[in-house]
Amino acid sequence: MSKNKTDKENDSDVKDSKKDRRKQKERKRLQDKTNSKSTVNIENLIKIDIKQESINLTKNLVNEKNLTITRTVEPEKKISNIGFGLKHIILDGSNIAMTHGNKTFSSIGIKFAVEFFLRRGHKNIKALVPRFRRAELKDEIILDDLESRGFLSYTPSRYLNGKLIVPYDDRFILQAAEYFDGIIVSNDNYNDIKDEKPEWKTLVDKNLLQFTFVGDLFMVPSDPMGRHGPTLDELLSANYNNRTHFSKLEEKENSNKGLLLLD
Repeated sequence: MSKNKTDKENDSDVKDSKKDRRKQKERKRLQDKTNSKSTVNIENLIKIDIKQESINLTKNLVNEKNLTITRTVEPEKKISNIGFGLKHIILDGSNIAMTHGNKTFSSIGIKFAVEFFLRRGHKNIKALVPRFRRAELKDEIILDDLESRGFLSYTPSRYLNGKLIVPYDDRFILQAAEYFDGIIVSNDNYNDIKDEKPEWKTLVDKNLLQFTFVGDLFMVPSDPMGRHGPTLDELLSANYNNRTHFSKLEEKENSNKGLLLLD
């Protein structure tokens, strides 16, 4: 009897032990499953975060690229508008240089004149200088700089049998001004050649802009044709017809003379 009881108790203990092991296995399986899900969720969250960071980074790069493009394009637009609606400027290089240097050729005087018109927004500026001048200068680097930037051209000169041959640079100046319908900047009245062509006479009469230097300050008059003529802004504007202005002024003067005769 006692033995049977003991056997039953042992069987019961074995069963309980098996149950406990099964429960432990089940708990472990559930725990592993939970951990696996957590790991998957964490990995997914990490993937989502990485993807979002990648998207944000891409957006930032696109924005930075757009900003870079904007910074690049805007100055180009501004630069392209410079000089719009303004006449070509033809500088009598020798006349300007000799005026600044008080009868000595001063290259920097030409530079001051170029800078004056650049500040006013002109981009089509050209100084004409005889080539032989460059060989005589110690500051030829100034002329070289202006030439490299497109603001200066040399008129031809050469030696023939030891003699310097210099074509008249004033003719080049008038030819360039006629071609571009530009403004001639000079204190020369070109009386010796302006009558060679009717167009040159009209050009000198209507498109000549005189100047002065006060020290290194390059100056031009605000009323280059007098009180009844166009203002400086009008004279330099490509949209302004200086010749029409003077034609109307002459018609008005003739009309006034006619009224006086009738009186």
